[in-house]
Amino acid sequence: MNDVISKLYHRLIEEIQVPTEDPEYERAVQAYLELEEEVKKKIGLDLLSQYQRAQHIAFGWENAAIFSCGLRFGAQFMLEVLKN
Repeated sequence: MNDVISKLYHRLIEEIQVPTEDPEYERAVQAYLELEEEVKKKIGLDLLSQYQRAQHIAFGWENAAIFSCGLRFGAQFMLEVLKN
């Protein structure tokens, strides 16, 4: 079931657009990129990549779980609406 939810989640987020012309978003991205460069210099690209991969494997399930909760809420909401 998790695989189905994950695939649906990824299919739906394909259409999400990156915010454009949003100064706050641009500043946040720039700050992230600067920090990432500093981390690369201190620990190296290989270790950073391993860390990011491990983080995704360990905590990536949260995205599917949050999406699943949203689907459940939407289904329950629609059932309540249809009852009335």
